[in-house]
This record gives sequence, structure tokens and C-alpha cells, in this order.
Amino acid sequence: MARPLISLSSHRTYVLSVRWCHALTLTWSILGPVTGFEFNSPVYAETGPARPANHPALNQAKRLIDAGQAEEAITVLRRFLATSPKPELLDDTYLLLGAALHSAKQYGDALKYLRQLQIEFPDSEVTDRGKLMQARVHAAMGNLDLALPILTGLRNLSKDDGTKREALRLSGDFYAQKKDATHAIQAWLDEVALGTEDQAEDVRTRIRELASETSDKKALERIRDTFPRSFPGDLASLRLIDLYVGRGEEHQAIRQIQQFLVNFPTHPQAAKTSELLATLQAKLKSNQFFIAAVLPQLAVEANRDRAGSTSVGLIVKDFESDYASFLDDFSELLNTDRPLAVIGPLLSKNLPVMAELAERAHIPLITPTATLPNVRRLGNYVFSTALTYQLQAKRIAAYAIKEQGFRRFCILHPDTTYGRELARLFAQEVRQHEGEVIAVESYKEGEADVSAQLKRMKEEDLKRYGLSVPVDQTKLTGKLTKLDKKIFYTPGFDAIFIPGRAADAGLITAQLNFHDMKVPFLGANGWNSPDFARTDDSSIDGAVFVDGFFVDSPTPTVQDFVDRFKKRFQTNPTIFAMQGYDAAKLVIDSVRNGASSGEAVHDQLLTQPDLSSLAGPAAFGLDGTLNRPLFLMQIKRGRFLQVN
Repeated sequence: MARPLISLSSHRTYVLSVRWCHALTLTWSILGPVTGFEFNSPVYAETGPARPANHPALNQAKRLIDAGQAEEAITVLRRFLATSPKPELLDDTYLLLGAALHSAKQYGDALKYLRQLQIEFPDSEVTDRGKLMQARVHAAMGNLDLALPILTGLRNLSKDDGTKREALRLSGDFYAQKKDATHAIQAWLDEVALGTEDQAEDVRTRIRELASETSDKKALERIRDTFPRSFPGDLASLRLIDLYVGRGEEHQAIRQIQQFLVNFPTHPQAAKTSELLATLQAKLKSNQFFIAAVLPQLAVEANRDRAGSTSVGLIVKDFESDYASFLDDFSELLNTDRPLAVIGPLLSKNLPVMAELAERAHIPLITPTATLPNVRRLGNYVFSTALTYQLQAKRIAAYAIKEQGFRRFCILHPDTTYGRELARLFAQEVRQHEGEVIAVESYKEGEADVSAQLKRMKEEDLKRYGLSVPVDQTKLTGKLTKLDKKIFYTPGFDAIFIPGRAADAGLITAQLNFHDMKVPFLGANGWNSPDFARTDDSSIDGAVFVDGFFVDSPTPTVQDFVDRFKKRFQTNPTIFAMQGYDAAKLVIDSVRNGASSGEAVHDQLLTQPDLSSLAGPAAFGLDGTLNRPLFLMQIKRGRFLQVN
């Protein structure tokens, strides 16, 4: 068989850093300055040492590929194939064509010739090189899951160390592109044994850069746990410390440093890390009180900015990272650190058992996002600043009945938990205010045509208050038409409540207008999408919906929060960020008002009728939910405008 004419060189790949953390004054970078690298997928063919030419056409194509003239090389090779070359030249020709077509981004044709190489010449000297190129082509097409099995086969079956090393390098590159840092590092470490010392150092540099670029805490924890006492577990630990310090999560940083010093007592960074440990411990001791949280520390930072404010520290723990052990961590937190309050958890499923532990410790547990109704039934120390279905239903019903004077309603809701519950609660509120619900219909999310539901709704309305008036078109036009028996329908209800997604609501409101059901439209927080406001359909103009947060609210406290958040995180806050901010701020306000224990914070939260939330005065109800002002938004000419 013909000798290989080309050597496919490797091309280093990196992952673009997604996020940078802004360090506090105390923060220092253990890993030194970090620069961003972009993952670069193009890979090219490169000629190896000079060899005797097997054929002038192949030699010419090889030179053209090396010179970056892929299209010209393709032309030469296809002309050569048209001459029906000898079989012993076909394997090199297929490989060269695969390389040239890959360079020209003609991936489908490249795969065709590379597969032909595998089928016709399974034992050729260039077959393994063809498989490497085949993996590269799949990767260039975005099919990493097709590329990796090819490389695994080469790593296990190839008899050539150079091919194995190339397969390991590419495997690491592709795993890195898939954000699987642990497998990428393992592949690169396996590559070390097959190369020279210089090549090994190149691999280690590649691993250092990947670890330095990784900002995903879970990925770093996996690297640390996979290589607990060896390279690059040390790099992952140092990177985690750097991230925790940069985010102001001193308590987490301390635990990470202590683990690092146990696993790497003689590490070159051990002395510097020990100094940081002492500094962080001293800083934590300087705080008079602690709040435990799993959320951004904006409220704590705002308190620090106020002159003369009581010193309040923040302990941040991620209980979701290891669900099996989070109870032990939480119990240790309550008994050892004795925080004034705990902000969390994020998920309703973790509330019951955490509520029991908080009750025993007499430490308030404030969830900012869990939508479990009536959290107080879990314990007297449980509170919620989350937006509930009940709060939304109460506010939109009060607006419709008390402020607009509406009495009769129809409801059209999605057949989901969200839709069904909001529909039920809204109907309940209407009846409590002596209003009337004419009809309730449901639809499947994404359903394009709801005309059947609207017809049934119209029929129910006509039985009660709706009017159906036939119009004699001959009196209007002076001649008979197909519309000579048109029926004009006038709704007997005042408004329709549509608690669904913005995408569905846009379609539904247009159909309501088409069916002469031109009444005011009411919605819930599922409507809060800028694309919904900007729709060209005028049918939604004037519609009103409710939400717990409005990023463009003119309310001064909201604008101050939005400005601080954008400066800190370079993006707009969400309702979850606002609810977390409110939770932390309410605890800090309690401290400023004299609370110095969990019991005292609990009493203030439970009894104060005018707690200070971002939206205005608030109070916790008997069910543990924060009753605060909600935002009413009206759609006007492609924009959301606050109407309260």
C-alpha cells in the first residue's frame, strides 16, 4: 500500500470563559491573571517530511493543501480520479480528498471519500489517519457524539503511538467543547505517557489553561474529587477558592482552603493560601451577625455601604450540589454558625425537612422562590417572599372589580397546574366580591385554534347576558348579499382572564376579537415577555396583567435595585433575584431595629405590619407569605406601562 502523504497536525482548542467574577477588595487571584481563549474548531492538513512522489498529481495536491489552496487541490484530485488511477494510489487519493474537502468546509463530500477509504482499504497504512480526519469532520459539523467513538476506537486499537496520541489529544479537545472538563483532562493526561517531556509539558499547560478558564463550580468540584491529591486537583481547588472569594462567599472559601491544605500540604501555593485563610477567618469574626444564603449578596453589600450600619456577614452554601449530604451541612450550619436567618431553599421539595431543623434551632427560614402554598404549616419559623398564585389572583381580581367596576367574567386558561390554579383562585376571588363567572374553558399550551372553546363560551353567555341581534343587510346596502342574515354579538361579560403564556395569549386575543368578544383582557405574570408587548397585533393593546416585579418600574427603590444589580452582574435582575434581595433586606432591617437572635428576627418578621420591600410596605400573612404590593402592567403601543 502507498505510504501516507500527509500528516494531520493537531490544533489546540480552548473554551471561551463564559463569566467573570468581580472581586471584592479583599480578593486576590491565586492562579494569577487569566485570559480568555476562544474554542477554535478549524483543523487543517499539514505535510510531513518530504517523501518520494507516488504520482505527480498527488504531490501537487499535497502542496496545494499545505498552501491553503483547498479548492485547487480538490480540482486536481477529482481530475486524477477521472483517469481511473491504479488501486495502490486510491487510498492516498481518498485521504487527500477528505483533507481538502474538510478544509473547504465541504463536509458531506469529505465524509463520503473518508468512508470509501475505510471500506476499500481497511488495512491501508493511511486508514487510521483517515479515521482521525473523519472524527475532525464530524466535529466540524457539530456532531461531537459521532466523533468521540471513532477516537475511542483508535485509542484502543491503533498500533501506532502517534495515532493514539493524536486521538487522545482530539478526544480532550472535543470533551472540552462539550464542557466535560473531567473527561477532557483524563484524555490529555493519558496523552502524556505517549509523548516526549516537551510534549508532556505542552499537555500540562493545556490542562492549566482549561482549569483557569472554568467558572462552573460543579465542574471544578468534579475535577477536584477525581484528582483529590494530584494534578490537576490542586488547580481545581485553587480555582474554586478564587471563585468563592471573588463572589464574597468567604465561608465556602474557608472550607475549600482547609481541604486544600490537608490534601496538598507541601504545595507551592500552600503558604499564600494559609495567609488568605487567616485573613478570611478574621474578616468573618469581625461581623457581628450572620445570614446564611444561597443567593446574590447584593442586600448585604448595600447594608455595608450605609454608614454606621450594623456589621452583617453572609454565609453561602449550595445544598443542591450534593443532595445526599445537604441535611448534615444544614444542621452543622444552624448549630455551629448560628445565623440570624437562612435565605433558602430554592426548591419546594427541600422545604419540609429544612423547616423542621430551623424550627428546632429557632432560626427563621425564608424561601425566596419556593411556591409551596401556606408554608407556615411546615413550622412557625418558615417564611416566603415568593410570588404565589394566590397573590396574583387577589391583585388582578381587585383591580378588575374594585378599580374598574367589572362584575362578570369569563376565564380561558391553559390545562396546566399554573393555569388551573390561577383560574380557580381568580374565580374564588370574583365570587367573594359578589362577582360572577359566566364560563370557564381550557386549552392545551401551544394550541393554535381555540374557536371551539370560544363558541362554547359565547353560548353560555347568550344564556345569561349576551345579546345576539340579526342585521338585515338589504337595509344597509340596498341589495341582497351573502351576509343578509349576519348576527351581531354583544358580550354580556365585562372582561376575560387568560392566565397563560405570552405566546398563547397573543393568539387567543386575536381570535377573541375575531369572534366579536371585544372585552378587556386580564392576565398573570406569564405575560411578562417583551416580545409579547412588541407584537404587531393591536388586539392586545390595553390589556392588563399582574407580576411581582417590573424591571422598568419608575418606583425609586426598584430603580436603585436594578441599577445596583446591573452594575454588579452586568444583566437585568429577574423576579427571583428581587425576591432574594427582599428576603435578605428584611432580615437586615430587623437587625438594624435591634434584633440580635433568630427568635428576635422571627418576632419582628411576624408582627411588623409595614416591612420595607422593594415594591413598598409589606407584611407576612398567617400562611407565612409576604403580602406586598404587586405590579400592574398595561400593554400600550408595544410597551409595558405600570398602571399602579
